[in-house]
Amino acid sequence: MYKKIFALLAMTVFLSGCIKVETDLTINKDGSAIVKDRFMMSKQLLTMANQDPFEQAMKEKSADGREITPYETEEMKGFEAKTVIKNIDTDKWNITPENKAIKTNNADKKFISVKKDFFKTVYNIDAEFDISQSSENPTDAAQLEAMKASGMDINNFMQYKYIIHTPNKPDSHNATYVDEANNVYTWHIKFGDINKMQMKLTVYNTINIVVAVTLLLIIFLGILYSMHRKQ
Repeated sequence: MYKKIFALLAMTVFLSGCIKVETDLTINKDGSAIVKDRFMMSKQLLTMANQDPFEQAMKEKSADGREITPYETEEMKGFEAKTVIKNIDTDKWNITPENKAIKTNNADKKFISVKKDFFKTVYNIDAEFDISQSSENPTDAAQLEAMKASGMDINNFMQYKYIIHTPNKPDSHNATYVDEANNVYTWHIKFGDINKMQMKLTVYNTINIVVAVTLLLIIFLGILYSMHRKQ
């Protein structure tokens, strides 16, 4: 896929935001999640292509069992690969992230470390997107290096965002952009850098809390009743 894209980019040195890649992660309160990987190209650039540069990538991701659907904005067009995660803590996606450039600093080696107790669940992300090198593929790397040598800013053409939707406000994070009204946190990942992503999110189990408070209240009232009868 990238070989076709680089060939197109070489013809469009004056275009910006030609290619956009987004990972959109929604963390649900029950510990499930939805991951949407979007791959988009500007419609102006697509008109220069003789064939769909995303065709092979769509087939590969569909073969992995992901739901593939067309994705389009006013200026961009591409596809979205959707993955449904029933349990973040145990899902393979969390244990072995697809992107080899993502390295986790969590002790359990998971992209999202999950710690649960009766009252709450704590999600912790402490990761690095190491794309200081152009590409692991020698052919792709050579094409990217040639672009850089010509003075082209790769980040001007290829833009990567990691977006996380949370059920409530995180305890801490280092997101590039924040939409607090909707609990949406976005990281702009830059090519040629080691990008740090950090977030700590505590989700309280309101049902268990209510049950515990109710039981304590019943016990307390029982003690009061018992003391009253003895008087």
